Amino acid sequence: MGSTQENAMIILKAMVEGSRKRGSGDAIKRMTNLECGEINEGIECLEKMHLVKTLPGVKKFRYNFLNVILEPEGCRYYQDNIGKIDCID
Repeated sequence: MGSTQENAMIILKAMVEGSRKRGSGDAIKRMTNLECGEINEGIECLEKMHLVKTLPGVKKFRYNFLNVILEPEGCRYYQDNIGKIDCID
């Protein structure tokens, strides 16, 4: 996996295991220790996979979103693939 995909899975894992159905960029940063750019790229990847949905912010300072909402598909994807993920198409 490339770093964007790895960061996406780190974020997904943190949200599912932390029972966070919704979170801000700063909350994700605290849970994952990822940098702002890594979070933005990871969230974009997860959104393209329809695993999360973002709520846009008024102005983009550090993050390209205001909040991230974990979709039910994100929980299912995590449960079905934990420990089995080799690549994301």
